[in-house]
Amino acid sequence: MDIIKPVIDIVKDVVPIVKKYVKYQICQNDYVNEFKEMQTKLERRRKDVADELLTQLIQPGKIAKQEVEAWLKEADQEAVEKVIEDLICKGGCFTYICSSRKVDKRTQSLNEGIFKQGEKYTNAGESLVVDDHLIEYCPTIFKEKQERLKHQKEHIEANLKTQRMQPGKIVRKEVEEWLEKAGQQIAIKVEGLINQGECSSSTNLKKNIEELKQMLEEAKEFTNAGVILVVDDHSIKGVPLTIEECSGRDDVQEQILEWLKGDKVTRIAVRGMGGVGKTTIMKQVHNQLLKESKFHKVIWVKVSKDFDIIVQQKMKFDILGFQKRIVSSIEPPLELKDHDNETKIAGLISQRLGQGSFMLILDDVWEPFSLEDVGIPNLVGNSGCKLVLTTQSKEVARAMECEVISVNPLPPKKH
Repeated sequence: MDIIKPVIDIVKDVVPIVKKYVKYQICQNDYVNEFKEMQTKLERRRKDVADELLTQLIQPGKIAKQEVEAWLKEADQEAVEKVIEDLICKGGCFTYICSSRKVDKRTQSLNEGIFKQGEKYTNAGESLVVDDHLIEYCPTIFKEKQERLKHQKEHIEANLKTQRMQPGKIVRKEVEEWLEKAGQQIAIKVEGLINQGECSSSTNLKKNIEELKQMLEEAKEFTNAGVILVVDDHSIKGVPLTIEECSGRDDVQEQILEWLKGDKVTRIAVRGMGGVGKTTIMKQVHNQLLKESKFHKVIWVKVSKDFDIIVQQKMKFDILGFQKRIVSSIEPPLELKDHDNETKIAGLISQRLGQGSFMLILDDVWEPFSLEDVGIPNLVGNSGCKLVLTTQSKEVARAMECEVISVNPLPPKKH
């Protein structure tokens, strides 16, 4: 009996402790189950909201609301099972009490906090997206609008080419300005407007996209059916030249005019020795063309003075001097600046001559030269534009790829 009594006393002391341990262990399990149930409900709500968001994002130009994205992220973190391990303390009775309270408190927090917050996102008709204003300023949008502008420019240029074939017509100023600006926009590289990344809020990118949108809007005026892109050219077609009476050259003059009226021949060389009447014949042709509507411009340029006489044996050609003669011969004359070089002036000449059909007469050419260097547009395929030069040289005529009309001396008059 003496031995049994101490054992009974120990049992009496242990039993209440065991009961209390089991009680709190059971309570804790209940709290954990409640928490897990809340997690499951939250996960279902998170999935419903995520599915609805995907449906609404199908609409073009839409992105998720920031608050919705933040809620989904927080809900996803709360739904992770590992949260339980962080809440439950390992140990005796006291620690189980603490754990149970923690789990119960966390369950209430989920129910009253994020779970309740997400309720409004499941309401019928609730919008989870907003307009994506940044999408308008993506490089892909820039390239798409740039490509559209390129097609519009090509369409306008094609219509313009047809309308400019009408005699006495020039490009409308606003059309010319639009085409020039469109060319500049098309030449812009998107890589130079943004930093790395698919989209960018770069100020330059936004600015250029807005300009492209404006230009596409303006293009509607020039692409409508039946729109007139040209106006009457009221500027002087050319200045009549004073000529001496010339007889016996009607056949040569008629042949030149015949070739000029057709589209087959674009370059003509009137060749013959000095004093046979080449210049006089071409002055008559020049004045005759001023009366007709074949060409928008009839231009006469004396070339011989543009060769360097000091180095006569080398026949050095003064391109700049020649260009200035062309500039002064075009009506109305082009305005040059003191610092304009040959390349700049060539561009100005090419632009002006390219505004319509022209007839360019170059008198007294001694050496061949590059039409491109001077600024004379390519005559191949440039319907309605012609070049006639007078020369004494077969080599010049051949090098300039001209069809030759020979002018021979007249036979002596019979007394």
